[in-house]
Amino acid sequence: MNSLSSILTKARSQGIVFIDPRIDYAFKLIFGTPGNEDLLLRLVQAILPEKGIVSVALEQQEQVGLRPDSRRSVVDVRCGTDDGSEMIIEMQVRSQDDFTDRLVFYSSFPIVNHLQQGDNTTYSLTPLYMVGITDFIIPGVPRNDDMINHYTIRNVKDNGIEFTDSLHYITVELPKLTETLQEVKDTPEWILYTIKNMGSMKEMPSEYRGSYLEKMFQLSNFASMEEMSQREYLARYMWEVDQRSQLRTARNEGLAQGRAEGKAESSLETARRMKLKGFDVDTISELTTLPKEVISGL
Repeated sequence: MNSLSSILTKARSQGIVFIDPRIDYAFKLIFGTPGNEDLLLRLVQAILPEKGIVSVALEQQEQVGLRPDSRRSVVDVRCGTDDGSEMIIEMQVRSQDDFTDRLVFYSSFPIVNHLQQGDNTTYSLTPLYMVGITDFIIPGVPRNDDMINHYTIRNVKDNGIEFTDSLHYITVELPKLTETLQEVKDTPEWILYTIKNMGSMKEMPSEYRGSYLEKMFQLSNFASMEEMSQREYLARYMWEVDQRSQLRTARNEGLAQGRAEGKAESSLETARRMKLKGFDVDTISELTTLPKEVISGL
């Protein structure tokens, strides 16, 4: 088992001063831990300012299906709000081509559980807000410049007609947040800026002193965390690094293979044209580096 000093040494070699809230473990630690509801409330208010939410209460993070052997869902943060709504917040750092379907899948659990536990004489649902915070532009969705987008079920022909107010999907695409710290300071977006950038900071900027976000830096200081939390975060952090490295390698290998295949196809096309022009097989082979038997078969 590694000692605390070796973990810290490894962490420092990776440049870790504050844990990165974009990593799901860190996100849960900051926003899904009892005692941190004040930070969660600020996050909720930044995402849905129009709702005027003034308090939140953490709820059980694990959700189960209809049967004991059903697939389970463990969300990053789940809470109730003072207006009676339920909110699930998922943090996703790596791009996922079916992320929107993942949000829909996660939203099915509280709906089923609500019907199981509620009044069996009605299908009336508690309003559910399914929030996806991403460190990428969500694929498969028409793009716009808005960082926060709010989707509901509406009439296709008349978008002003809402089918139900019970189900909402909100996406928060952090790459669209391009403002500087000075531009977002003392605005609702400040906490989103912090989620996006804190993992790369080497010290807390002076702008945070005395603000509610100073607590977020205190919670995220890697050196002051308990050893078990350090181990768990570092394991998750290194896993994310490995996943990104593997994706980059696969992408580069795919590009290299594509270039090789493109070059081979180009050589074949050149050989075909040379044969039509009357060049002999030996000459074509010498100029294109293609085997003679391949050229003869063209």
